Amino acid sequence: MPPKRDFYEVLGVKRDADEKEIKRAFRRLARKFHPDVNPGNKEAERKFKEVAEAYQVLSSPEKRQKYDQFGQSGDMWGQAGAPGGFTYTSEGFGGFGNLNDLVEELLGGRRGRSRRPRGQDLQFQIDVTLDEAFRGATREIAVPAPQPCTQCQGAGLTPRGDTCQKCGGRGQVEQVKRLQVRIPAGVQSGARIRLAGQGVAGGNLYLIPRIHPHRFFKRRGDDLHCDVPITYAEAALGAEVDVPTLNGRVKVRIPPGTSSNQQLRLAGRGMPRAGGAGSGDLYVHVRIVVPKDLTREEKDLITRLGRLRHESPRANLRA
Repeated sequence: MPPKRDFYEVLGVKRDADEKEIKRAFRRLARKFHPDVNPGNKEAERKFKEVAEAYQVLSSPEKRQKYDQFGQSGDMWGQAGAPGGFTYTSEGFGGFGNLNDLVEELLGGRRGRSRRPRGQDLQFQIDVTLDEAFRGATREIAVPAPQPCTQCQGAGLTPRGDTCQKCGGRGQVEQVKRLQVRIPAGVQSGARIRLAGQGVAGGNLYLIPRIHPHRFFKRRGDDLHCDVPITYAEAALGAEVDVPTLNGRVKVRIPPGTSSNQQLRLAGRGMPRAGGAGSGDLYVHVRIVVPKDLTREEKDLITRLGRLRHESPRANLRA
């Protein structure tokens, strides 16, 4: 068996290199020679094992001290340098958890060619009108979606160990995706709409709807509320009035003697419930409108009505 190369030479660092320099050199070389990047290349795999073994020793203060003192006498500085003590398979390094974690981080979650990248989930807020939430809608949206840098393959460093100029060392570049999104009927503010695989490197994209206020309806859960003005004649005598809903106008019966702020319930005229389990209700809040521009004849009639009604609505008030 040929003698092993000096570990400092393998990593291309000086003997007084600090921990950061050693780790940076390993990241650069591991990314260059990893078998996933060089499928079927036995020489690259051999160099990758050599680089990984050197890093496993020099990244450990205790092993490095023994290596500096005793050199290649493997039994003196730890098992990683001992004959047959260092193994690598498609599943990673046998017995070296920390090194496996570093390589997995370096390759974006890929230790073996058969493993699926973990990816990164994204979250994006989307503005939705109440009408869209009522009926459901299909919208095209533009979503900022960071993707792995193609120049440095997500490592953030060039093969020489310098900071990648394209991504600034982040390993990602900003891109914009255009997606057709289905907004389900009945969706509420703060809910999450999951788009599988539309995040970074196979992660998921979660859309968070923000329902805009409506000019006429107020939403409370699956129920809708609205104010409907009526005349005092309609309130006193009763009437049938038109009331808007999000699904067309309907006739609503105002009972005789209706008071201002009285609430009338229209069953099933609210928002669809998520999952299609029926709908909420619409609550009509009656507001009696008193005219301000009465004619003399109207004033006389109201005065006569007041004289005919002797009871006072304030008779039971107590301080």
